[in-house]
Formats: sequence, C-alpha cells, structure tokens
Amino acid sequence: MMQRILFIALAAASGSADAFKFMSNWQAPKILTDEQKVTIAKTEERFGDKKLVVITGCSSGLGRETVKNLLATDDYVVVGAVRDVDKMEAVAEIDGFNMDNFKIMDCELNSFASVHKFCDELKEYQLGKPIDRLICNAGVYQPSLPHAKWSVDGHEQTMQINFLSHFLMISRLIDGMKQAPDPRVVMVGSVTGNDNTVGGGGVYPIADLKDLKGFKAGFDNPIAMADGYGFIGAKAYKDSKLCLMMMSNFLHSKFHKSHGITFSSIYPGCIAETPLFREKRAWFRKYFPVFMKYITGGYVGVEEAGQRLFQVAHDPRCSKSGVYWSWNGGPREGRGAAALEKGGQISGGGGAGGGWDSIYINDQSDKVNNLETCVELFQAATKITGAEWASSKTFVSPCPTLKVIGAISTNMIAREELKRMEERPGFNEDGTPIKLTKRKKAALVADKVIVQGVLGNTVGRVGKVAGRLLLGRIPETAKTGSFQEEKPLEDDAPQMAIETNKEESDKFIDVIDEEDKSLLEGEIYDQVFANGNKAPADGGSEREWKVGEAEKQKELSTV
Repeated sequence: MMQRILFIALAAASGSADAFKFMSNWQAPKILTDEQKVTIAKTEERFGDKKLVVITGCSSGLGRETVKNLLATDDYVVVGAVRDVDKMEAVAEIDGFNMDNFKIMDCELNSFASVHKFCDELKEYQLGKPIDRLICNAGVYQPSLPHAKWSVDGHEQTMQINFLSHFLMISRLIDGMKQAPDPRVVMVGSVTGNDNTVGGGGVYPIADLKDLKGFKAGFDNPIAMADGYGFIGAKAYKDSKLCLMMMSNFLHSKFHKSHGITFSSIYPGCIAETPLFREKRAWFRKYFPVFMKYITGGYVGVEEAGQRLFQVAHDPRCSKSGVYWSWNGGPREGRGAAALEKGGQISGGGGAGGGWDSIYINDQSDKVNNLETCVELFQAATKITGAEWASSKTFVSPCPTLKVIGAISTNMIAREELKRMEERPGFNEDGTPIKLTKRKKAALVADKVIVQGVLGNTVGRVGKVAGRLLLGRIPETAKTGSFQEEKPLEDDAPQMAIETNKEESDKFIDVIDEEDKSLLEGEIYDQVFANGNKAPADGGSEREWKVGEAEKQKELSTV
C-alpha cells in the first residue's frame, strides 16, 4: 500500500497526465460470478499464455508461409480468415499445422456481411482474450481484366477485398485490441503503391487516388475506380495498396496514443512466384521470376517473404508505429559465384531486403503521406463500408483536483460559451446564420434569470468588488495596440437574442408552449438544484419545485 502511495506522489510531482497512465488499468476488486469464472477458466485453457493472431488470406502464398513461422514458435494461437475453408484444411494438413493452435474461420472479403459475421464469431471464440496481432494480408490482382468484376455489395472486387473489407474489419476489432500488452495491426503494402520508387513511379499505370471522386460518389456499380475514371485492373490493385499504406499512417495518428496499438505497413519484396499472379498469362508467370531474379535483382522467394511478415508481427524491434518496413540488401549486391550457386540470391530475397537484421524504416511517397487525402479517404471509406469507429479519446489524468475543478466549472463554462455564441453566433457553410436550439435558448433564459438576475445582484456584486480590489485595473497597454477598430455588426447580421415581448423586452420572456416551459424548468433545475446533473427527462416527477402553471402566453419576470 505504501508503495502505491509513493508511486502516486511521484506521478503528481511530474506534472504530466502521462505520469498517471500506470493507474489507467487499476480497478476496484470485483466479485466474479460463476459464469465469469467459467469464462476465465475456458480462456486460460484455450490460449494459456500465448498471443492471439488474426491473419487474412493464409491458404496460399505469403499468408501461408507467415502462419508456418508463427506456429513454429509455439508462442501464438492463429486464426486464419479465409474464403475457402476446405482448401485451408487441406493446406493445414499438408503443412502439418498444429491444429490446437490454429483455428480456421470463414471470411469472404467480397461481402461486408461476411466480414461482420466473421467478427461476431471471432468474438465468441476469443472468450476473454484480446487480439494481439491483426495481419491484413489477403489480396487479389486482376491486371488482365478488360472490365471490372463486382462484389456482393456492388463494389469493384480488387478494392473491396484488398482495402475496404480490411478497413471494416479493423473498425470492428481495434477497440478490443487495446487490452493486449503489445497490440499490432500490420498491413501488407506494395512498392507499386509507392510512386517514389522505380516499381511504383516508373511503370504505368501509377497509383493515384486524385481527389477521390469515385469514393465520394459512393463507389457503387458502375463506378469502378477510386478516382471515378475508367477501369484498369493493374491500377485498381496499385490504388488499393496505396489506400492500405495511407490508412496505416492515418490510424496511427488517430488511435495509437488512445489505444496503444502499433500500426505499420510493409513491402516484403516482389514475390514473383506466388498465386497472386495466377490470373496473369502463362508466359508472364514463366519469365517474370527470371527477369526479377537476374535482371532487376528484385526477386524474393515466398518463404523468405513469409519470414519478413512474421518478423514485423513478432520482432520487438517492430513495435514502432506509423512506419513502413522494408529490408536492405538483395541479390544484385556482390554478384558472382555465390550468386550463381544460390540461384541469383546472396543473403535473402530481393531488392527490398535480405536477412533478419537488415530490416529498416523505408520512406513513403508524398501521396502516402498526404494528410488531407488521408482524412478524406477515411471519411469516404467509413461511409462506403458503414464502419463504426471507437472513440479515440486519450488518457485523462485521474488527479482529484482536476475532477473537482471540472465538476464545479462545467456549467459555468457552458453558460459563458452560450453567451459568446449569442453575441457572435457564426455562420453555416451557405452563409446563413447558425440558430440556437430550443434547449440552448432555454439555457440562456435560465442564465439570465438565475445567474445574471438573482446571483448577479447578490453574490455577483460582492465578487466583482472583491475582484477589482484583488486584481486591480486592467493596464492601459493591454487595451491598446489594435491596428483596426472593431467593426459594428451589419444591420442584417444574425441576431441570436431570445424572442421577447416587443413592448417590455427587457422585463419579460415568452414561454410559447408546454415544451418550451419544460425546457426552461429543466435548465433552471440544472443550474440551481442539480449540481451539474441534467433534470429528469419526464418533466419533473422527481423535482421539488415548479415554474407556475402556464397559460398559452406566460411571462416570467427577470428581476
């Protein structure tokens, strides 16, 4: 107990809200129900001390090799989200997966409904276990298509599978991930989405979302591209990878501090021999690996690429958020007899890397780092997918002084802000004046009656006199120095005063109907009797006072 008190004292002395973060998970002792005890026991039995990993698209290629490496450590329980469960079961048997640590679950990324169903079933499987790693790996590449293919939801398939469905899945899962000790979301990017490289900026078509007109228009059939222009299969793939890398950066900015989640993207190298190219022509699949291996030096084998993706999920060095991982080295360095003996490779794979220790943080293009476009992309994708995002509020210091002052000042701050808005209410985008709601109007009436009237002529006068004595007069230098006189409001400027009787506007306030009267009662109750708590919504069965019974036009004296 004394140690805990000492920790609190040291944190308070530091003067920073971050110093109190170690207290954020403190909870009062709980009495567990029998059902909760059973859930805890089942969770321990299912997961033990292993981490929980969710990976999409792991029945072949990069995902398959990544799962091999994850299971080989015996540190993880892996959930494979795949569209073909039968194929995944066959692959697991061929590769000898330990099925005690591997769970196959159906997830068709061509359907948002399937993504929601997967997330619901995953929650049941988790019991009380948070997700430690979410690896967004699944992807399709359809460069030879002369026209778009459409998803169940009526969106172009490449963009929905590669980006939109992963976007929706992340929105469903990240709030539960913040309970994990080192949660990470890893998105598989591509050099083709990064136009600051030869592969991304020197080969047409180039990844470019332009101003997102296609997304902003709803991205429904027949709109097949994010920019709203004509469909090109290769560009759809590159655009989807650009979206993933941009969203990794944006989610880092929005959620890393509040949720403690590491967001990163990677380029594992050009996996020239992978099912990703299954829709390319036969001659391409035969000669492309040779070209990448011996001419460009950008070749990487699928096994090593799987090690790289595994590394970003596993390596403690990869807990840095908001970055794009790549690997140094490659087969074109130090070419010679050793290169020929290893089929063109020296130490690992491809132009992006070679070796576990060669990992580094790569630079991203201006398009990936464009914050304004990232925000628009997030908003458009949220609308298209119907995603609902968790609150990204950061940790607030539990300092008792802050809580006391906040409770006292909340109502005062709200009243003062309303008065400021009454004087200068602001404008909508079309230039029309902003109108206060009835509730806010009632709050102003209550403030005028109680604070400015009753309290202003009693406690307020004493406070003003005391303030002048203690603080003194405002220095003249503080009043001067403006380069222009403040301009008066135009005659047609919006006026936000409460509707009053024209003849005696300074003395009387109209209460138009029972609804307005109820709002007024509520605000006066809040400010005088409720200590900041809202009045009962039913109009006052719990109140011990009433504004007198109203006629259709009732007038209240304001003092």
